[in-house]
Amino acid sequence: MTPKEKIFFIETRHARLAAVLHEAVAPRNKLVASDNKLVIISHGYTGNKQESARLFVTMARTLAANGINAFRFDFMGSGDSSGEFYEMSPNTEIRDLLDVIAWARRKKYRDIGLIGLSFGGAVSICASAQSPDVKTLVTWSAVPGFSDWRPGVDEHFSKTSPNPMKPGKIFYTDRPKTDVPHAYCSLLIPKLQIQGDNDLPGFREEFAFFFPRAKGIKKHIVIPKADHTFTTWPHRKRVLATTLNWFQKYL
Repeated sequence: MTPKEKIFFIETRHARLAAVLHEAVAPRNKLVASDNKLVIISHGYTGNKQESARLFVTMARTLAANGINAFRFDFMGSGDSSGEFYEMSPNTEIRDLLDVIAWARRKKYRDIGLIGLSFGGAVSICASAQSPDVKTLVTWSAVPGFSDWRPGVDEHFSKTSPNPMKPGKIFYTDRPKTDVPHAYCSLLIPKLQIQGDNDLPGFREEFAFFFPRAKGIKKHIVIPKADHTFTTWPHRKRVLATTLNWFQKYL
């Protein structure tokens, strides 16, 4: 049986978020799928709900085919959602994700897990620290912190630039009071971070610096020769399988 996929918008107080819900079907070894479980998937900086080479589509369909509902969406100013990219900031994306989590609770999903890639990983960490509804967290190549992001000396912000995917000034000023390292270390939920050893410069090293201080069940996997978005199929296949196994165990 093929999982159903519903395309729709979530209306929040701040934005109209484009979304796709992948409804779970019963895996072969079970009679029914779990209607109560949902994994929310958050994209990276300048990304969208499909992500690089349709990574999120593949992950969502894998989860749904194995009995777990999956939800992917565009942050405000990205993809098909309302707003402009120059209006986004770390705090607006955390707000969007918290609004999606609240939507999921209204829809009676009791067991909620998060996946976040890159910038979406950092957003997922901070949102998890603010939401008691998140049961487990998986991050892929997560940005290790917001505090070091600075505009370049030749930065031209989007309102004066022909590039619609440039940030606005708010991106560098509207940051969460609790940055990623402190948020991650405060989490008691089970959490998995997957990275390649060819991740972006500093990402793996900075994450590994604070990971030992994190509490509770945790795992940090570094895939040899994998890049930031796990471009090659052997790397991607391992990420998909490892992530599915994590949610089957902890969600």
